[in-house]
Amino acid sequence: MSESLPSWSFFVDTGGTFTDCLALDPKGTIHRAKVLSRGSLSARIASIESGNCLGLDGSPVWPDDFPVGFRLIGEDGECRISGWNKSESLLQFEGQLPKKLQIGDAIELLSGEEAPVLGQSLILARAGLSAKEISATMRLATTRCTNALLEGKGTAPVLFVTKGFPDLLEIGDQRRTGLFDLVPKKRPVLHGPVVEVNERLDRNGEVLQTPDLSAMEAEARELLADGHRVAVVSFLHSYLNDEHEKAVGEKLLAWGFERVILSIDVRRFRKWLPRCESAVVEAYLSDVLNTYLDAVERGLGEGAELLVSSSSGGLSKRSEYRAIDSLLSGPAGGVVGAAAVACSAGIEKFINLDMGGTSSDVSRYSGSFAYQSSHSVGDARVANIALSIETVAAGGGSICRIENDLLRVGPESAGAYPGPACYGFGGPFCLTDINLLLGRLDPSRFSTPVLESAARARLDELVEESGRTAEGLLHGFLAVADDAMANAIRKVSVAEGYDPSDHALISFGGAGGQHACGVAERLGMKKILSPGDSGLLSAYGLSQARLERISEQSVLLPLDDPTISSIEQDLVKDAVQRVPHANAQVDRKYAFVRLVGQDTPLEVSY
Repeated sequence: MSESLPSWSFFVDTGGTFTDCLALDPKGTIHRAKVLSRGSLSARIASIESGNCLGLDGSPVWPDDFPVGFRLIGEDGECRISGWNKSESLLQFEGQLPKKLQIGDAIELLSGEEAPVLGQSLILARAGLSAKEISATMRLATTRCTNALLEGKGTAPVLFVTKGFPDLLEIGDQRRTGLFDLVPKKRPVLHGPVVEVNERLDRNGEVLQTPDLSAMEAEARELLADGHRVAVVSFLHSYLNDEHEKAVGEKLLAWGFERVILSIDVRRFRKWLPRCESAVVEAYLSDVLNTYLDAVERGLGEGAELLVSSSSGGLSKRSEYRAIDSLLSGPAGGVVGAAAVACSAGIEKFINLDMGGTSSDVSRYSGSFAYQSSHSVGDARVANIALSIETVAAGGGSICRIENDLLRVGPESAGAYPGPACYGFGGPFCLTDINLLLGRLDPSRFSTPVLESAARARLDELVEESGRTAEGLLHGFLAVADDAMANAIRKVSVAEGYDPSDHALISFGGAGGQHACGVAERLGMKKILSPGDSGLLSAYGLSQARLERISEQSVLLPLDDPTISSIEQDLVKDAVQRVPHANAQVDRKYAFVRLVGQDTPLEVSY
């Protein structure tokens, strides 16, 4: 990065609905922005003027000409913004406006950029700058891979496995997803075609059968002709001897596969099933992650540095970052931020309630971070070190409905678009609508224009459908959501031998403060901490995160075996070499070694 340009630091957490942005300028001033995760801005029409102009309600805080080039999409076409007059709250458009626009309608203005880039551009425009005039570093957390996994929008890889095991992932560990389902359903797999490779190692890693490359070539080339470009190679016992996986991987690249994931590069551990499944998840999401991060890097401009948050709460360079590292990156940033805030308030034991637009994430801190060696996202299980976080589908955008005369909240979410009914885009009735109608949400302080009339209309539909009272529905849905979050907290506290009443509740996320008291009451918790900028706390947590490398190895020895010490030293040496800081700290609290770099955190007073 050029030393002659002013240096800015950006901390961005992209959630399912909103993207939270904090920035630190060269003078130490903190800047804030919150945009929709579709890379868009929203507003409400106050007037429709002649000359293809729209007057906006509420005087959006966009600098003059900032949204020029953004697109407004209507049912009967789209048009581009040609001018924005901030003082008059007036948007001017090229071409004809969509015909069905009416005063009071909500509109979404699409930037064409990824949300982190839009957030950075908005902050800089308010400061009278552009990306070309600064030297930027961005720390990023994202749910892009998580959402792709839950929505089934990844790329199914070809799976190359040891001959005789084509159904490895389909059979799994034979656990049923719905134990009491009358008609059992198989857990879906993420891979595409399976190719059996005639190779074999014994349990000590000795070669019994070298890979028959000529036999698999014809099948591999046929799959390439069918359009497959991503492959996973996972062989039995390869954690002891990787030469077969490497040989097959090299051939697949030579034959034309664009990306080949080796299971020993993802997780070199004894158990084949989690090793293979983790490699498949990595391959399934790799295109999603690379496309997203490429777009972010392009938008940041030449010379910008991008560091990405992992599920363990640490930061990695883009070149070292994997898709499976990102699945809990946003919630992990919130855990780190909450720990920093709690420490400044003198609180040693606390439980986090991070309630966003799509889900709520809970975690516990009882003197140290709690980690897990594997975690699940949807139907996929990933063997990867992550902070211990429990997720429940109860967020501001969680859809509230009546099913078999029972009140249900989630797991479906309205997301960023159409969003809750009150966003004005025809969305369903959601928790955000409930909080608005109960007076628990202040429209003047909400980052997106909200329409109480739209929320009321959806509620009236439910009243007519169910025969219940409006008040009963509102408080009933609220109780269902609070119970769901309280039950999630019990999983990370009571189920692990900790009493939640001995902990403080730290509530954050855009919707956390609206539900903190109800959740705390159900758990007997007496103290609630709601930090300033709680809606941006995950982004703040990125400022407190450190460059981190985890080095791990499977050790099947007695704990008092003298060779364990030398193994640990080798792991420390490996991790230290991968941390781009001279003064790395080694943390031996956990069953793995955690290396922390010495970069300076952002200081914020709460």
